[in-house]
This record gives sequence, C-alpha cells and structure tokens, in this order.
Amino acid sequence: MQRVQNFVKSETFPGVLLIFFTVLALILQNSSLTDQYTNFLNIPFGVQAGNLEIFKPLILWINDGLIAIFFFAIGLELKYEITRGQLNSIKAMSLPIFAALGGMIVPAVIFAFFNYQDDFALQGWAIPTATDVAFAVGILMLLGNKIPISLKLFLLSLAIFDDLGAIIVIALFYTSELSVYAMIAALICIFALYLLNHFHITKKSFYIVVAIIFWISMLKSGVHATLAGVITALFIPLDTKSGQTFLKNIEHDLTPWVTYFILPIFAFANAGVDLKDMDPNFIFSSVSLGIILGLFLGKQIGVFIFSYISIKLGLAKLPKNTNFKQLYGVCILTGIGFTMSFFIDGLAYQNSDVFAYSDKLAILIASFLSAVVGYFYLKIIYKNKKS
Repeated sequence: MQRVQNFVKSETFPGVLLIFFTVLALILQNSSLTDQYTNFLNIPFGVQAGNLEIFKPLILWINDGLIAIFFFAIGLELKYEITRGQLNSIKAMSLPIFAALGGMIVPAVIFAFFNYQDDFALQGWAIPTATDVAFAVGILMLLGNKIPISLKLFLLSLAIFDDLGAIIVIALFYTSELSVYAMIAALICIFALYLLNHFHITKKSFYIVVAIIFWISMLKSGVHATLAGVITALFIPLDTKSGQTFLKNIEHDLTPWVTYFILPIFAFANAGVDLKDMDPNFIFSSVSLGIILGLFLGKQIGVFIFSYISIKLGLAKLPKNTNFKQLYGVCILTGIGFTMSFFIDGLAYQNSDVFAYSDKLAILIASFLSAVVGYFYLKIIYKNKKS
C-alpha cells in the first residue's frame, strides 16, 4: 500500500495517468462502445441568466473551460518564476527563451514546407510547436537521480515559455470574429483585476467572481476563452498584506486538480482517434508528415540549435553539470506534443474529420517516438560516465 501511495505522489505518475486515459479513449473509440464514448462527449450542458446563455457539448466545456484553468496554473507559475524563481534575471531566462523560440520556428517551417499549397491544411502549422510538460517531465523522472536537477529545471523553464508561446499563437492566429461588446466587458474585467491587485486584495472569492465573468466575456468575444486563465493569473498578488504567500498557495491547491483531473480528462476527451476505417495512406498525407516530422525532428533540432547558438554567442549558459550531449536528450523529449498539440489541432481544424483523424494519430506517433527515443538516448548517455 505504501508503494502505491509513493508511486501516486511521484513525478512519473502524471505521465502514467495521461497514458492510461489516452489508451482508454483509443479503446473506447475503436470498440463496440464507440457510440457511448462519442455520445458522452457530446452531452449538452448549459447555463442561462436572462438573455445570456451558454450551451455547449461536454467536450467543449473541457476544451474551453477546464483548459482555461490549466492556463491559469501556467500563468501563476510563470509570474512566480519571473518575479522570484529561477527566471528572475535576463541571464536565467535567456536559454529557455531561445530554446522555446527554436522549438516553435523550426517545426512550423517543416509543417509549412509540406502544406504550403493547401490553405486549410496550413492552418495547422502550430500543431507541432507544442510540448506536453507533464509527459516530458514524467519521462525524465523515469531516469531517476541520474539526471542533474539543472536539466530538469531547463525542461520546466522551457515548457513555461513554450506554453506562453502557445498562448500568443492562440490569441493571434486562432481567434474568430470579435464581438465589440464582449471585448469591452473583458477589458472591464481586466481593469477590475488590476484594481484588486493594486489594492492588494487577497480574498479568493473576489478573483473567482471576476475570473468567471472574464471567461464568459472572452468566450463570447471570439478570442479563445483559455486566455482569460493566464491573464487572470498575472494579476494574482504574490503575498498577502501580512507577508504570507498567496500566489503559491493558490498554485499549490490547484496543482493536484490540474495534474490528476484536468489533463487526464482532456486526454480522454481528445485522444479518441478512430482507427477502424482509417486509410493507412492518410498517415503519409502532407498534414500527417508535417506533424510527425515537425514534432519528432523539428522540435529537437530547433530547441537544440537555438540553445547551442545562444550559448556559443555568450547570450546564455549551459545548465550546470551538463554537456551538449545531455542537453540534446532533453531536446528530444520536447517533441512530446500530446495534449497541447491536440488542443491546437482542435482549434486549427475545428475537430474536423477531413483528414480521417490521421492528424491526431500523427500527434500520437510523434509523441511516442519522442518519448521512447529521448528516454533511451538519455539512459545510454548516462551509462557512460565520460559522456
């Protein structure tokens, strides 16, 4: 029993949980239970207050609502790390920033190379630019204390900026037509958050009420509602007036919900790739090749090259007690796109089946390759003490 408790509390468990719900979704979608699985995800839920009404199927409540909470958690982590954590100086931020840029630019270029002639397919250019931090860190933790803490911190820092890049991409490229009135309401909410922060108010209920109104405003505005999460997080005070930690307490309380509920549910809702009637040729389509090569090759090459150049130019420093061979192993793991890639795929193609779900299968293949190759590469590297 104690071993089970220790495993659940370990840093590898979130990755195992994501794998479990991914496999479960695949089994349900490709078995006699496919109708039940699909119908469950399409159960309509809604709320109405006067003329305001929001009715969506369950899968959109997950993708628009629960993921907004995930981005809120990312925003809290980002604010703390920049103000007081490992990213509180330009020098400390430079390596993960350059790495994140490379990890977005190179995969996007690879995807565009395969799909530049198809405007609809090209909408998915951002799919291979994402990294699933829960999976990547989980794979890294499987190697135990062989991995220096500096490499783990590098991966976590890179993931923060990678997610920030995803947020910017969503805001700029996956926003529909704007509603002026809803945008005005959203701006009022931002001003209200500013006032709460300015006067150092640390009552959680105030922030919850404003955040909910803000989320609804963003949802109705045409800007993706998940952005409400990260913007709200940036206005959360670090401490109470008495000097007690406030932001970290919220993050601490939220982390188990994100790790053990939100991300697994998201994986369950989005990983159900229909393989029954899939034409094998679809996996060699331009979209699938762009995703697989973009994630598996583009991410590791882009992250490593941009890191290498920034270090050689003196703009950044190699993580302590590491060399470039070891750094490259972590770069391979950044190709695990999984949940974040699924999320952007849903925005790019509006969950269309025009590619016969080969786009989602490509994400699974590339993420699996990155996880397996990255794991064994690092395992071999750390067996050789001279590496």
